[in-house]
Amino acid sequence: MPGIDEKDREILRILRREGRITLTELGKRVKLSPASVKNRLEKLEKLGAIKGYSAIVDPAFLDEYVQVFFELKLAIDDHTVDQILRRLARMDEVQSLHRRSGERQILVRASFHDTEEVKEFAGRLRRLFGKNLERVEVTLIIDTFKENWVPGEGKRH
Repeated sequence: MPGIDEKDREILRILRREGRITLTELGKRVKLSPASVKNRLEKLEKLGAIKGYSAIVDPAFLDEYVQVFFELKLAIDDHTVDQILRRLARMDEVQSLHRRSGERQILVRASFHDTEEVKEFAGRLRRLFGKNLERVEVTLIIDTFKENWVPGEGKRH
């Protein structure tokens, strides 16, 4: 990517694993002063290399014990779908949303309190996409071994 060097990439790799690292500690690891690290972070944020900061929260602490992948097959996948995807991305249940290649063009990961909520959400998807939604495949996530670059311990969801 233009505008970044190997030191920036090193900072990004560390942040991906340890988002709460201090500027001082990050500076020690990459052999730069905290002020230099701060300047580089501001540059990386402006470039869009750092999209934001968030905590990885175990859904069970929010009483969300059911984790699901929804794979959506659309009749037509073009720019007109983007508005629906933006609405879908704002829903609290949705943890991640991807347009992908292959037979099922949309992949949604979502969290729910119970299977009744899963069924209700599937109905909302059908209403959102209307006749353009040909098929919804629902897959229950049983164990997660790595999420957001943080290794897990195969925790039950």
